[in-house]
Formats: sequence, structure tokens, C-alpha cells
Amino acid sequence: MKILISLSMMLLAVGCSDFDKFYREKKEASTHSGSGSMVIARVGPEEITKQELIKSLNHLPVKRRIFYLSSPERMEDYLQSYINQVLLYDEALKRRMDERKDIKENLENYKRRLLIQALAQEINNREFSKEEIETYYTKNADQFVQFKISQIFIKLQPEKGMGRDEARAKADNVMERINNGEEFEKLVSEFSDDPASKKKGGSFTYTGKGRLPVEVESEVFSLEEGEISNPIETESGFYIIRIVEAPNVLPLSQVENKIRLELGRKGFSEYINELRKEKKVEIFEDKLQ
Repeated sequence: MKILISLSMMLLAVGCSDFDKFYREKKEASTHSGSGSMVIARVGPEEITKQELIKSLNHLPVKRRIFYLSSPERMEDYLQSYINQVLLYDEALKRRMDERKDIKENLENYKRRLLIQALAQEINNREFSKEEIETYYTKNADQFVQFKISQIFIKLQPEKGMGRDEARAKADNVMERINNGEEFEKLVSEFSDDPASKKKGGSFTYTGKGRLPVEVESEVFSLEEGEISNPIETESGFYIIRIVEAPNVLPLSQVENKIRLELGRKGFSEYINELRKEKKVEIFEDKLQ
């Protein structure tokens, strides 16, 4: 109760007109010299300045920051929350809670995580030259191949009486109906055992090789747009594939950001491996048993 009374008294120190002025200047990103030192609240002898509140606000996630900046009333709500934090922090120090063993350990763990995160971001976010990006794009074109197919999948389910021979016979029957002119989408709905693609009429768009079983992918890259494969036998069942959009390599402009991320991950992995060599890391696997 005392905290709430003190909070109300401190908020009275910030007049409505002053707070509206603070909100307007924040929204307008005012750059006038000295404007950041405007005192907008007091907590006992401690002053809270406009600059201090903005700095705290900028540490919030983007969506929350936008929420508080959307009106003077919400900015005042944030100020109240900030004052609560000041009060509680001062009270914790008064009680010497910063000297507690568990608090010290938590602070040290947080410091460790923060430093690791900062270094990882610094390594991952380095700038890559145009040449590096183009070289990666050329050498890894398979990653950027995109194709669209429609598929009927007959799943092996021996426990339900659908062994390999039964599944093959079922796939052959479906193929015969396709050859007789039945709509592919209708047969997907009737026969396919892949629920994800079945919802989309059998259609799937894939980017990059290696997303499908080897036997299926080999067939996809040998067919022309509009063609339908014969039943393709795999370890898990039989596929019948129709090529909706033939494989093509996406242009560099569409995958440049993806390449930057991949180069960052690769650079980070190489950096970690170098550190491991430098520190001569040893793992005693027998002790993990």
C-alpha cells in the first residue's frame, strides 16, 4: 500500500502537459541539444530524465516499443512501470540482496550468456563481399533449385495389411486410372496417404535438392513440366509424381539474404573449430557412460 501511495505522489510530479510534450518530442525524434536531460519524474532524490526513459524503452522488443509509443497514455503507463522498477531496485539494494550468493551466481551466468551472445552476433553478422556471395551461389546452386510437384503417396502399412505387394498393386491401379483420364487431384484425395500434401491437392513446392527420397528426386529431375511419373518404389512406399513446375534455379536476388545467413553460420562454425584446436579440447567419452 505504501508503494502505491508513493507511486501516486511521484506521478503527480509529472504534469500532464509535460508528459504530452515528452511524448510528442519522442515521436518527432527531437534532436535539440540538451532536450534529453528533461526531468520527467522524481523518486525521492533520484531524477528520471527523458533520455533515461527513452534508453530503457529502446531495449524493449519492437512490438512492445511500438505499443508504448502509440499514445501519451501508454507512454505514461510505461513511465509508471519504470518507476516501479526504480523503487524495487533501490529496495533490493537497501536489503543488500546483491550480496546474496544465488544472486551473484545468477548475475555471473547472465554476464556469461550475454558475452557469448554478443561475440556470436559479431561473428555471424559480419559483412560479406559481393564476390563471396556470388561464389557461394555458384558453388551451391543445388540449394536454390525450386520445383513444384503434385504427389500421390501409397504408404507401406504391414500392420494394416498393406505390405509391399499390396501397395504396389494399389499404386498400379491408381496409375491405370490416371492413364484412363481421371483427374489427378481427385485421385490424390481418394488414395494418397500423405496428409500434409493431401490437404493441398497433393501439391508441394520444394527449394533445394535432398528434400525428397533419392528415388523420387531423381525422377523429378528427369521429367518435363506436366509429365506424370510411373509409380516410384521407395523404402516407405510408392510415389506417383506430377511435375507442376519444372526445377529451376532461383535468381541470386531472391536468395542473397539466405546466403548471408549461411555464410555467417559457416564462419561461426569455422571460428569455433579454430578455438577448439587452439585450446586442445579433449572429450573423454568413456566417462559419459
